[in-house]
Amino acid sequence: MKITESNIEKIIKSEEECIGCKQCMKGCPMLDKYCNSPKTLLKDLKDTKEFQYSLPFSCMQCGYCNELCPKSVDLKGIFLELRRDTVKNYDGSLPKDLNTSGIDLHQNLSFSNIFTSDIQNLQSDTVFFPGCALLSHSPKIVENTYYYLRENIEGIGIYTKCCGKPTKYTGKEDKFNEYYSILEKEFRLKGVKKVITGCQNCFMTIRENSSDLEVTSLWEEIASAGIPDAKKVKYLNLDRKFTIHDPCPTRNEKNIHASARKIIDDLGLVTEEMTYNKEKTLCCGAGAMVSMAQKDIADRHIRRRAGEANTQDIISYCQECVYSMRKGGKSSYHILDLLFNEDIEDIKQKSQGLVNKWVNRYKSKKIGK
Repeated sequence: MKITESNIEKIIKSEEECIGCKQCMKGCPMLDKYCNSPKTLLKDLKDTKEFQYSLPFSCMQCGYCNELCPKSVDLKGIFLELRRDTVKNYDGSLPKDLNTSGIDLHQNLSFSNIFTSDIQNLQSDTVFFPGCALLSHSPKIVENTYYYLRENIEGIGIYTKCCGKPTKYTGKEDKFNEYYSILEKEFRLKGVKKVITGCQNCFMTIRENSSDLEVTSLWEEIASAGIPDAKKVKYLNLDRKFTIHDPCPTRNEKNIHASARKIIDDLGLVTEEMTYNKEKTLCCGAGAMVSMAQKDIADRHIRRRAGEANTQDIISYCQECVYSMRKGGKSSYHILDLLFNEDIEDIKQKSQGLVNKWVNRYKSKKIGK
């Protein structure tokens, strides 16, 4: 697979900056598979000007390597560029053995009128953007969350489309821009000035692509307004301890880390931290569609991360992370599960299945109508 000249220049610069300290390899199963040192890997890419497409599609795009690198070498960015080079080498498509056709279908449906709606019930300039994972997980929880927001933010609307990040991760930049333009047009048409996201990937995607909007997380909003009175210290006497898992897309968002912990404390949960938390959090294994393209790498991430928790119960604020921790053998919960479910014992730990998730997406599009 040929590397474009512009990316060769980036690789040369990164190889020169890399000191071969291997700090980035301590939390990355992907690098272990492909090299003994990232400096050696970069040199091989520079010298051959070629790459195996399995390499970039093994990267979770979690940013852990960037966080630890003393020289700020952007391996995450290089691997994303190599994904884009793969698309160019395949004339806008991708090799079939990467199994990305399901992602293309997901994205097509996630912008269709069958499973999504335009902005609904808006009487202000603020909209709630739950994200795909929450919408497919539970229409009830999303609806209850939305009604809670309506009580605290007058006239807030709801928007049930996808942010398009899965397409961006596949390296199909033009298609991502096409999808995101749908959101931009809707935001402008409805006069939206503020977006509250329930998904960490949506938070980053909308903030990076709509600089004219104020983008905030659901967790900051809930922490500021306060959790429902009925849920305050509800779980104080629960004879269980929870480990907190921070999603990797917002690893550098300290306000989100603090807000999530305030909500968890207000619920009365007894918790402990993982060794790698907050800005140094490790990917749950669901990042950047690697579970489809390189399942063995994703499974290694899942087992490693779930195994880091000393407790059986894990709490997070990303639905994909919740699913990953269950795959890793843990009982895992989303913050919204505990806020807007009647009883923690009612929260099932088994997988819903693909059909049920799309049924939930269909139901979710009616919220706010």
